[in-house]
Amino acid sequence: MAKGKYELRCGLEIHQRLHTKKLFCNCESTQTEEPFLEVRRQLRPVAGELGDVDPAALHEALRGRHFLYQISQKESCLVELDCEPPHEINLEALDVALSVCKLLQCTIPEEIHVMRKTVIDGSNTGGFQRTAVVGMDGKIKVGNEIIEIDQIALEEESARIESKSEHETIYRLSGLGIPLVEITTGVIDDADKLQKVAEHIGLLLRSFDVQRGIGSIRQDVNVSIANGARVEIKGFQELEKMAELVKNEAKRQQDLLNIMNKLIKRKASVSGAVKDVTKYFGNTGNILLKDIVNNKGRVFAFLLRNFDGMMTEECGDRTLGKELAGYAQAYGIGGIIHTDEDLGRYKLRNEFDLLKKEFKAKERDSIVILAGMMPDVRNAVNAVYERALHLLSGVPEETRFSDGIGSKFARPLPGKARMYPETDVPPIIAEAPKKLPKTMFEKESDLKKRLPAEMAEQMIRSHRLPLYEKLAERHDPVLVANTLLSTMKDLSRRGFDVERIGEEELSAIFSMVKKGKITRQAIPEALAMIAQGKSINDIEKSFGSMPEIQLRDIVRSVIKSNPNANEGALMGIVMNKARGRVEGKIVAKIVREEMGKGR
Repeated sequence: MAKGKYELRCGLEIHQRLHTKKLFCNCESTQTEEPFLEVRRQLRPVAGELGDVDPAALHEALRGRHFLYQISQKESCLVELDCEPPHEINLEALDVALSVCKLLQCTIPEEIHVMRKTVIDGSNTGGFQRTAVVGMDGKIKVGNEIIEIDQIALEEESARIESKSEHETIYRLSGLGIPLVEITTGVIDDADKLQKVAEHIGLLLRSFDVQRGIGSIRQDVNVSIANGARVEIKGFQELEKMAELVKNEAKRQQDLLNIMNKLIKRKASVSGAVKDVTKYFGNTGNILLKDIVNNKGRVFAFLLRNFDGMMTEECGDRTLGKELAGYAQAYGIGGIIHTDEDLGRYKLRNEFDLLKKEFKAKERDSIVILAGMMPDVRNAVNAVYERALHLLSGVPEETRFSDGIGSKFARPLPGKARMYPETDVPPIIAEAPKKLPKTMFEKESDLKKRLPAEMAEQMIRSHRLPLYEKLAERHDPVLVANTLLSTMKDLSRRGFDVERIGEEELSAIFSMVKKGKITRQAIPEALAMIAQGKSINDIEKSFGSMPEIQLRDIVRSVIKSNPNANEGALMGIVMNKARGRVEGKIVAKIVREEMGKGR
């Protein structure tokens, strides 16, 4: 196998918010309201039906975090606060989810059962997320390939994080309970293909009444290679870099396998127990560690036999040392310090010399330290120690958070104990929808009949497509598309508040163009005026049609001042002086006539 090539297995979980009311209550899903009440809680893991505690839930509990929930009047209620049972499932959201199932040729179960999925990171007040499988065993054609769809679920969105500190996270409950359609693909064997599938499904979902904007659609990516392990990377937003993310994760897993082989060849080991070594840092010259010790924090260390130099080995897009530091960071500790680093830069040479004596370290051994406040540092050092042990046996299954095109440890991969039945919601008899909406691909085909192909492709992917569809019924489709795709984007880049420019204002501007009150060239300046708070009346006064006699006077003056200029140059000067009050073809005609008189 060529260098950099891996036996890749990857897949997608695509989550799309729906533009309906919430899934189990009648609250709005707009997320625009300010909170008026706060509630503080702490969540704890419990055993599932079989008596097992989910490892991901246990990991979160060890972090000992508190959660503050902000409550809005119309966007959250007692259901979100877990003080009232869920209401009947939102039938509009269910209909959308079942429509997606039908479009992706899924088998829809006769009865839909809502389940609880354990989640105790604070994003769900009850410690679980409600989810229901609504379709299975589907397929979708992307290019010339058929991609399998494992299942489609309808579930609740999590609460939105407002801010985070060392031991507390503040959540906004307005986001909790918004309906999500989750699409899980089958196995895909190529990173670039995976990105195309994500783009295709994402565009297909916009055929329905879905939310748009940042965070309204998310992709979780599952990756593994031969002899590696399934790793789920969550929270990835940059669709155009998805293939890079997958390739980097494949490289990370291959690097970990290479590291394992090197360690085995060296007869390396994680030797002995973790030790509290705070006593060696009482007079340290390292300001950070000194501050931790002075505030009654602790310093822990452990020995890595025959690990010398290994912390600088490549591990995906970072070093092995930084990879291990991610496990400390998952417990709120900033990172690790080890003997492969420049200890002189950290002012820690003397301390590490003492640690080498404490651990009876040999020349090829390494020492790792972590420092922080209890109990976080104790949990963190245990996690890094366990991860170092696992370096000798390969790649662990885990959930990771995206970090650029790389990722860092988040928590262990959830187990089967995570799911159990929701007894507050009765089974639902599923009825497949009889009529499906026109897909975005069908709409794109229709657009290409009215717009140039490239413009149609841009328009179908624009968040302003619904606005285009309304305006193009009454105005020139090409003018509308060009304004929404180019002019509005340019104004935004120049710092204008384009959110002030709505359907009514745009329609008025296009009508003025059609009636000859302003020219097409005046549209950017007219919209800039609206963005600055000016009215349509202000625009009419500024851009009233210029009488021909006034235009001829301007043309004559320009010709007189620029006797050697050609027609094109004269046109540019006159158009600038006319400020969009005259169409270009009229200016060209009069410039030619006046130039002819002078010859």
